[in-house]
Amino acid sequence: PHKKTNFRFLWNVFRNPPEALTELAREQGDIAHVRLRKRDLFLLNHPEFIEQVLVKQQGNFIKGPSLQRARIILGEGLLTSEGGEHLMQRRTLQPAFHRQRMEEYLPLMNENTLAHLSRWTDGARVDMSDEMMRLTLNIALWSFFGSAPEGAADQVGKSMQTLIKLFPLAQLPLPESVRSLFPSFSKAKASLSAVTEALLKNPQSEHAQRALIHILKENHSAQFADEQIHAHVLTFLLAGHETTALLLAWCCDMLAHHLEVQIKLQAEVDAVLGDRFPTPDDIQKLSYTRMIVKETLRIRPPAWAMGRQAIHDCEIGGQRIPAGSTVLMSQWVTHHDSRFYDAPHLFRPERW
Repeated sequence: PHKKTNFRFLWNVFRNPPEALTELAREQGDIAHVRLRKRDLFLLNHPEFIEQVLVKQQGNFIKGPSLQRARIILGEGLLTSEGGEHLMQRRTLQPAFHRQRMEEYLPLMNENTLAHLSRWTDGARVDMSDEMMRLTLNIALWSFFGSAPEGAADQVGKSMQTLIKLFPLAQLPLPESVRSLFPSFSKAKASLSAVTEALLKNPQSEHAQRALIHILKENHSAQFADEQIHAHVLTFLLAGHETTALLLAWCCDMLAHHLEVQIKLQAEVDAVLGDRFPTPDDIQKLSYTRMIVKETLRIRPPAWAMGRQAIHDCEIGGQRIPAGSTVLMSQWVTHHDSRFYDAPHLFRPERW
């Protein structure tokens, strides 16, 4: 029966991962256990156990195999690095995310959004997922590089789609020679590298002086070699636009299905902004808007699971976790658990 469970789990993961994890949690409770090809996989479904992995026993866990293999695409950047190296990188990059810096990016975001929306016409049909990807990618290019050269967004977008489709290939422990049999993978990777290189060589415009790339270049000789700058840029570009685009697309979907929420949102925006662009102070006043974003993040989290790998044997919630095991934690599963959220399948911004 155990083998049967494992096969069914794998098949379900292939079909619909969040649903497969939800079913596993329902069947086995707060610590679910599946054995896959001689390797133990544990799914933790209680905040206390998740805290053990991410906070209390974090020294015993490294990023899961999938993130480690993401180095094939992302290099040694913030998403793939570990421990002391990660901390050093994070501290160096922190100034780019100080509140004042964030506020300097706001006019850029406003202008990009207006330019983007002005292309929509009444009665036209738009693919919201596609549109939001394009918008966030443009904002990312401007924020990180201080410019978005003609065709750069298209090139990055196309390469991204190919890499996402073929990303499972990067997850498998295959030699490089096997990957070379998939020319589209190599081509997309090379194309992404070329765009990144071109943007890195970009002249120092007024925007570029404030962009993230400036901080990286300032620390060039001290902490970041060319290769690492390249890795950071790729990480921020890919991780920085896709999840945000997914969130915005889901927000629109939720608003489309909940007219009363849409009406309240419109009323708040009219009252706070009228017809002008938002300022940093306005953003603090848009409290119902923030509730909508939080509730969308809860019910449709763009990143719906994360993994870690145990370095040494340890114990969580009375369960022995052997060294080398993979531990999974799913935002999706926890966010839809009625122990933590009342009526979890209902979209109710007011809960925040």
